[in-house]
Amino acid sequence: MSSWFATPGALWALLLAGPLLLFYMLRHRPVRRRVPSVLLWAGAAQFQVSTSPFQRLQKSLSLLLMLLGLLALTLALAGLRVPGGRKRTLPVVLVVDCTASMAATELDGSRLELARARAGAALDASGDCLVTLLAWDGALRPASPPLSERSIARAALDNLVPAEFGADDAALGRALEQLHRADSDRRLVLVSEHMPGTLPPGTVFVSCGSPLPNAGITAASLTESAPGQSELFFGLEYFGPQAGIVVQTVLERVDVSEPELVDARDVELRAGVRRPLVFPAPGPGLYRLRIKNGDALEKDNAAYVRFAALPVQDVAVVGEAGKPMNRALEAIQQTMGILRVVPSASAEPRQTMFVIADPALAGTLPRLPAVFIAPSYPAGVTLGTEARADEAAARPARSFLWRGAGVPDIRIPKLKPLQGDRFMAPVLDAGPGTAVALVRRDDGTGLSDLALGFAPDDDVAGFAGKFAFVIFWANWFEHGRRLREPLPRGAATTREAVEVRRLLEMPGFEYRREGDDDWLQGNPGEALQLDRAGVYRFQGLAECELPVLGVSLLDAAESNTMQAGDLEYSEEDVASALESVRGEGESDNLDLRPWLALLAAALLLFEWFWFRRAFPVTTGQAPARGRDATAVRSRPSRV
Repeated sequence: MSSWFATPGALWALLLAGPLLLFYMLRHRPVRRRVPSVLLWAGAAQFQVSTSPFQRLQKSLSLLLMLLGLLALTLALAGLRVPGGRKRTLPVVLVVDCTASMAATELDGSRLELARARAGAALDASGDCLVTLLAWDGALRPASPPLSERSIARAALDNLVPAEFGADDAALGRALEQLHRADSDRRLVLVSEHMPGTLPPGTVFVSCGSPLPNAGITAASLTESAPGQSELFFGLEYFGPQAGIVVQTVLERVDVSEPELVDARDVELRAGVRRPLVFPAPGPGLYRLRIKNGDALEKDNAAYVRFAALPVQDVAVVGEAGKPMNRALEAIQQTMGILRVVPSASAEPRQTMFVIADPALAGTLPRLPAVFIAPSYPAGVTLGTEARADEAAARPARSFLWRGAGVPDIRIPKLKPLQGDRFMAPVLDAGPGTAVALVRRDDGTGLSDLALGFAPDDDVAGFAGKFAFVIFWANWFEHGRRLREPLPRGAATTREAVEVRRLLEMPGFEYRREGDDDWLQGNPGEALQLDRAGVYRFQGLAECELPVLGVSLLDAAESNTMQAGDLEYSEEDVASALESVRGEGESDNLDLRPWLALLAAALLLFEWFWFRRAFPVTTGQAPARGRDATAVRSRPSRV
């Protein structure tokens, strides 16, 4: 029975036929009587009640219609189907491009609107098949239930919207290849503005765009030309005829109540040449560059750069760190101004980076990353047996700490190699083991402390007394200084994972996009997926100097709207391509539920119409024919 009915349990509804028959046996049919006196009415009514109930079921069209309607409705609820009664063609996997460039304006709307129409035409030409609708926005995400009816897939097409970020063509090609390998007995249809390279065999490509000239902001960043002096950088590109265009740009500060105009320029753009724009940052703030000219794609006509001034970093030395270390701190303080040396006794623990050379403080966990100089060491790390390491030069590992220092020739006379079960990223190897390493904390913050298995004194030739030593420590303290600004400086792009660095005792926070009503919850150390361009405001970040962040497109591949139109669209060619790979398909159950539900509704409607016509509802009183004669008309009723 399960092969004929999707829900056999619904057949119990047929038992309702019993109460229906009982209802028709007991109901009082409306009868019109004219009597000379109301005294005789009781007798006529008693005569009707005494009539046999079974006689009321004879020649009852209303009862027959009601029973047939109940039967049809019950079979519909039970999911009556004919096994193997429907022949289908091969299933179709329909992939619709929903990246940012699909918002480009065509003659009849956006490219995505054109894609919906042409995808619908492709479904009509695919025959009677099951459809799986997928949206591509850098990842394939289901837009309809898998292997659903074409009507469901067509309705799901209307829910597709263009994303506010782009995707790599190579990634789309790999995704399509995986779909093809997963099940070759399916027809694969890609609806996009351009063909992303070579498609898997049998894939039907549906073009939905024409080449359009477009200018966009494809790069943005913040650069520091000198301590305390920053510049805003933007890169503009034009995709169109070689003659180029002139665009009007406006730089505004938007973290205030009303946007403040900072600069305005007319910029000449030529195809294939990125035009840089550099503005001196007048002060901390969120800056937005806008292209005022309207063009094919509006999403790339704005870009944000966040400039938050970094604090001067307090540094305290605990114990004897050696004269070279003290000289390096003094040089960085006097020349770069990025740190301030403070006594350890008066240091603020929440804002200070410590250089710990006192063995009594081994295992201490400060709030900011710290430096541990042998014989002190971080928790979970031990120092090996002291050994000579001056026979060969030390080997610097790839690390941000050597940026700008080159590859110095360092010779360490002796060291105690760093050991332990903690994750350590080597920074400098020497002799028998690791001399300098970044030790990852296990407190969930993701921070790393810097551990040295030797004392950086004057005996460390080629390191302690040269510029590489100062650059090394300047990079380290700059790293800690930047950790105190929770939000990223510079530009942030949509779909970029923004993470608020977790520090000790740092609570959660809230954020929302301007224009939205609800605040979203965030926790330090968890990635925030900001998929919509715009300005985001944060609250609860006590250490944040500028609690606002701008997110924009900044995607050169999506701005190139000239790459559309690889192939001319032809509905006949698409239908022919689908027909060529239609195949035998599979047999499927013929679902009778919609037809049975329609039949039940028609029967019930006809029964209602027939009853109203046979027994019209009237009001009023018949005219009297005599002084004592009384005409009584009963109103038809239906129990």
